[in-house]
Amino acid sequence: MNGLVLGSGYALVAVGLTLIFGTLHIVNFAHGAFFALGAYVSVQLQSFGLPYLVVLPLAVVVVAIIGVLIEVLVVRTALYDRPEHGSIIVTFALSQAVVAGLVLLVGPDPLPVRSMFSQISLSAFGLFLSAQRLFIVVITLLVLGIFGWWLKRSVRGQQLLAVSQNPRGAYYSGINVPMIRMLSFLLGVSAAGLAGGLLAPIISASPTMGDAYVIVAFTVVILGGLGSISGALVGALIIGLANAFFETYVSVSWTPALGWILVIFVLLLRPEGLMGQKDLNRH
Repeated sequence: MNGLVLGSGYALVAVGLTLIFGTLHIVNFAHGAFFALGAYVSVQLQSFGLPYLVVLPLAVVVVAIIGVLIEVLVVRTALYDRPEHGSIIVTFALSQAVVAGLVLLVGPDPLPVRSMFSQISLSAFGLFLSAQRLFIVVITLLVLGIFGWWLKRSVRGQQLLAVSQNPRGAYYSGINVPMIRMLSFLLGVSAAGLAGGLLAPIISASPTMGDAYVIVAFTVVILGGLGSISGALVGALIIGLANAFFETYVSVSWTPALGWILVIFVLLLRPEGLMGQKDLNRH
């Protein structure tokens, strides 16, 4: 159960990461900063006396607004149609700026996020589980299910997939490529903000809380296949369950290396990842 909870958190972060890479071809090292923003916005909204179930969607909206501003002011002007190494430098610098801003505004100390679910424990088959952890799993599966349906069934979802495959062809077909790119970035950072708000009651809010999660999210994205939404979900569950079993039965100190060992093993057999598509060169 702990592995499923870990995998659910990784899945939300990784899906946003792979969506931004798959559509915009941007390696977003600032993704962890949006994860932390989701937690800190939740802290600030709770200071106004709002309940957790109201705070969580509002935090996602605030992170989405911040994401749109950054997309317009930074990403759109500096990163689109540029080499990927440029995106690594810019997004890493953006991440450090956000972390430094959080330290200046709220300090370096962890801050708690209160949830009514954290006070409830559930028992089944001799297992005891916090209701907050079950809430995380349920919300993750619900959000990813709706998102997967939206990608396959809606017009905007199909346009997003078209832009990810061929931006110029999509533009010549009449698709508003800048708007779809903004939508993709907005959805990606919103998923990270949602993950931060969901996990904050368990791990507390701290300026650097997103660093470890975004590193694991990169292993998840590589493991599942770059640009594959379903691959990100499968990879997240594999990493989460593997980490939980490894910590329990082998060693906690070696657990961080496990994800990269799995990545190396999978890439030796399938260079495109578990559910990634092979590159086809057409001449």
